[in-house]
Amino acid sequence: MDASAPPVRPFPPSGGECTRILEGIDWSQHPLGEPAHWPVELKTAVRLCLTSKFATMVHWGPDLHTFYNDTYAERLGSKHPGHLGQPARDWWSEMWDQLDPFFQKVLEGESYFTENARYTPDRDGTKREAFFTHSHSPIWDDAGRVRGIFLTVVETTAHLAAEARSQVLTNELKHRMKNTMAIVQSIVNQALRRATTMAEAKQTIGAQVGALARTNDLLARSDGLDASLQAIVQGTAEMQGPFSGRITSTGEDVALNPQAAIAFTMLLHELTTNAMKYGALSNDRGRVQVDWQRDGGDLVFSWVEVGGPSVTPPTRSGFGTRLVTALAGDLGGQPQIDYAPEGVRCTLRADADGIAGKPVPFPGRPAS
Repeated sequence: MDASAPPVRPFPPSGGECTRILEGIDWSQHPLGEPAHWPVELKTAVRLCLTSKFATMVHWGPDLHTFYNDTYAERLGSKHPGHLGQPARDWWSEMWDQLDPFFQKVLEGESYFTENARYTPDRDGTKREAFFTHSHSPIWDDAGRVRGIFLTVVETTAHLAAEARSQVLTNELKHRMKNTMAIVQSIVNQALRRATTMAEAKQTIGAQVGALARTNDLLARSDGLDASLQAIVQGTAEMQGPFSGRITSTGEDVALNPQAAIAFTMLLHELTTNAMKYGALSNDRGRVQVDWQRDGGDLVFSWVEVGGPSVTPPTRSGFGTRLVTALAGDLGGQPQIDYAPEGVRCTLRADADGIAGKPVPFPGRPAS
């Protein structure tokens, strides 16, 4: 090596965007001074950091001035690039109480490693919990003093979220299997009880189990955690073949938890079946309008039949009415059924929070 050669800056061209940003800093005004004259330990650490394909960072000096590479920059959100070369405490101030204890251990010469550690970084204007596996090592000089920290990190937030979601789905599947068996048993028992012939029982069982299967299909397409009310209503209409164009709906979409999705499916199936047998869909001109909307803490759902035969109120509560009442109870409400001469109207107030799709435990939510 030519001893007379001028010192070289520690920013290799292969360092990418972070190298270009560091080259553009006016180091003459910086506490670390001109990079060409930095200690060899700092130069070496910065070169290793910038050229690594792993998310890597260097903290140096009493104020822990910070360097990181392009791979690390991808995880920093709005903190990049303005904090390159700045003290670590300034740009991790929102979680310094989490970082400082092990930083001090490393500065005392102790390496540090942890898996899936929880932090609350602010990367986009909001503190959100995130999880990281990381390793911190002391950077020593020739005199045996710790001058800085070299660290590598892997963010595991998405991985833990996937594991949490998988566990929720497994638990939900077990729970739904039990519920589905109970519902099928109830369908069979009720159909046999009210049918006058085995053929009628078979038809009823097939139709109701088919409605239940459609709901499970919707749940499967939404990862099994919730289903769309709009999709349930549209699916019910489409299953009616030539009658589908006579069932219209309006309402903002609502995500339903599995129990509510099944209850709404069975409720719509029962109302549609009655409309085809006795109501607005039993002639050539009747129509059904389905609507739902939020009203405070309730979801107000309405089924309105028009254009069918004149309606006569029943003299007693039949199976269909009892089933609708029971299903409404599953939705946290009571139905109001009006047998108006111009058509049946069924209105239900359901507890909006009680029927809503349940959020999955997900690392990355806003920190409290």
